[in-house]
Order: sequence, then C-alpha cells, then structure tokens
Amino acid sequence: MSSSTWQQATFCVFTILAIFPFLSSAGANPNPMMPTQEDKWRPFCHEFRVHIVDGFSNDNPPFQIHCWSVDQDLGNHTFGPSFKDFNFKFGSRVVPPYTHFSCDMNKGAMNLHDVTVFDKQNVENWCCNSGQCYWRGQDDGLYYSNDNSSYEKKYSWA
Repeated sequence: MSSSTWQQATFCVFTILAIFPFLSSAGANPNPMMPTQEDKWRPFCHEFRVHIVDGFSNDNPPFQIHCWSVDQDLGNHTFGPSFKDFNFKFGSRVVPPYTHFSCDMNKGAMNLHDVTVFDKQNVENWCCNSGQCYWRGQDDGLYYSNDNSSYEKKYSWA
C-alpha cells in the first residue's frame, strides 16, 4: 500500500471515529428498565441514557415532568400506575456547545425547576461507567444513581 493510500485510509478511520458520537439522537427504549446491548457498549463514554423514575409512595397527585435541551424539547410527561420510567438516549457532544438536558418536575405543590439531569461538566462523570443516569422522584426529594440500585439524594422539594 502506497503512503498516500495509507494516509487516506487512516484519515477515513479517524473521521468515522470522530463523528460516531454525533450519529445518535434522543430516543425511547421499548423496555426502559433494561439497558439495550448498544447501551452497554462504551468505547468513548459519549452515549448515555437518562431515566426519570417515579418512586413516590402514591400516584395522587401524579408526578409530572418536562425535559429539554438546547436542541430538543422532550415534551411533558405525566407518570401513573403503568408509566414509571421516562427515558431518552443521546450522544454527548465532544465540542461546544456541550450536551445539557434539564427538567422541570412537580408533584402537586412540590416543585423543582430547571434541574440539570445531564451535562458534560458534572453529570457525565457520575454516569460514564454505566452510560445510565437515573433520577428518581421520591416523597422527600430527587435522588440520583448510575446503577438503579444505590441512590443518593441530590435535591429536596421546594
């Protein structure tokens, strides 16, 4: 293989690797509590799934959220007996503006506004190993986990 052909092949490989993290977009998982095989493959720590989980003791009033990024509005979602996990998958940007998702959350008079559920500077470090970021609303506040089992309280309801 000539030097020029080798350089072109190397350039193509690096180009593909550079754009790979940008090829995914936010989407829903048909079985939200189980990571898909693609969620488990973590070569560059740029693919993530954020879960917002209803962990309240009752459904009255319902837990409601509205999530968004600078590029995408994920809409309003109301949890209930058959809907306990809202989740979305995305590729984290490696160049500015970095990926940032926020949510407003409420359950009756309990509210949290503009909660950062993912950002490049902080939350990415918490969930890089698993690629999963879990936020669970409970009666006394909002909790975080990267394994859906050991949760840490991050916010109290306002």
